[in-house]
Amino acid sequence: MKKSCRFILNDKEMEFSLSQGRSVLDLLRKDLGLYGTKEGCREGECGACTVILGRIPLVAYRPMPSCLMPAGQLNNTHLVTIEGLQGERPNRLQQAFINQGATQCGFCTPGFIMSLTGYLLEERTVTVQGAVDDLGGNLCRCTGYGSIRRAVEETVEPLLGKVPSLQGLIELDLLPAYFAGIPQRLATLRRKSPADSPDLTFERFDGNRPLIAGGTDLYVQRGDALNKSDPRFLIPESEPIRVEEGMIEIPASATMEQLRGDPHLIDQFPGWREKLLVIGSHILRHRATLGGNLVNASPIADCAVLLLALDAQIQLVSSQGSRRRFPLREFFLGYKELDLKRDELVESLLVTKHDDAQLWNYAKVSKRERLDIAGCNSAAVFTVNKGAFASVGLALGGVAPIPFTARRTMAWLKEKPLTRETFLGSMKVLQEEISPIDDVRGSAEYKRRLASALMADHYLHCFPDICSYHDFVKGGTL
Repeated sequence: MKKSCRFILNDKEMEFSLSQGRSVLDLLRKDLGLYGTKEGCREGECGACTVILGRIPLVAYRPMPSCLMPAGQLNNTHLVTIEGLQGERPNRLQQAFINQGATQCGFCTPGFIMSLTGYLLEERTVTVQGAVDDLGGNLCRCTGYGSIRRAVEETVEPLLGKVPSLQGLIELDLLPAYFAGIPQRLATLRRKSPADSPDLTFERFDGNRPLIAGGTDLYVQRGDALNKSDPRFLIPESEPIRVEEGMIEIPASATMEQLRGDPHLIDQFPGWREKLLVIGSHILRHRATLGGNLVNASPIADCAVLLLALDAQIQLVSSQGSRRRFPLREFFLGYKELDLKRDELVESLLVTKHDDAQLWNYAKVSKRERLDIAGCNSAAVFTVNKGAFASVGLALGGVAPIPFTARRTMAWLKEKPLTRETFLGSMKVLQEEISPIDDVRGSAEYKRRLASALMADHYLHCFPDICSYHDFVKGGTL
């Protein structure tokens, strides 16, 4: 079924009937003939298809992979492609790539330009490292990245330490002038169009009416079927993360990047933003949602492991409006099995709000440092009182059929003194508790060694004055 969709594409208002599940990549290349957005992996891993999407009311711009984005989510938005940045001559960013020889075959170049432009549009303090980190989802097989980094440095130099405004980016020749009028044009467009509110019809994926939020798993697994489908939508990042009654309430629609940037979580868990860099890439984190990561039910789901260690609660809502709230660890029943009824959706996750910063750590082992599925991952939270463990939160992925809460190890550690002997003893308990299997990401024995290594990483990060790497080697755990 085709439905009408109205949005601004670069500087032009569009209105036409389209298949709601059609990927934005196919819409741009096959329907509109905009070939600057390249088709590469179709899995969100190469960055060649990166576009920028702006939403009202604040016109928040986000770079994201168009191969994983349904066209039906474009209603009342500003979609920017590389053609939308092109003027009569290269702009400042494009010229920097020319100056530094940062392009050879040119296939990946539009994606790099779009990701870096998206970074500058996100209203954050500009740093070279921040800009480089946000290019983590863009691959280049020609240049070796050194010239690209130099182009980044040349581009951001006049903006270092500043939070650029839309008008400031226009004045620096980093955006075309028409961007200044987009907020008003989007407001006018929205008054003409039906509101793009989330379609909470509580229908699970059945092949005909998929329910899509970020789509980062669905489009990889069922891209052809989705292109011809009539989906229903939950809009990513449509609700804020908020604090109520002593709890940090995280909506299921929160994106990974929204989770990573939340000030409440940053204050409570030192190094939160940096640790979560290993989850996906910048453009994927703007699509992938917390709810999607959980209901995919992967035993190595990054957010599931992280939230289990934080002793999170999950709240479900039914089609009749009734709600259930219970510990997240009870949500996972078995491999790909969840305590989730057909008429229910994940509504939110809740984490206890503490006034003080907490001792915590998150680590994963994968073939690539970022943008990769973990062979094994783990998160830990420690509370200490008078030189002993007052409480422990510990979760691991890849060591059981579900994202695993190490409850026996947690109970064993409670009230034990902070000593090397305690640390080494807990690893033996952990080995008795986990049950990894041989699979494509490694043997069961390999995963057992990874579990010990990740546990050691938690201790080394949180208690560096008590233990060293050599303590674990001598203790026979590594």
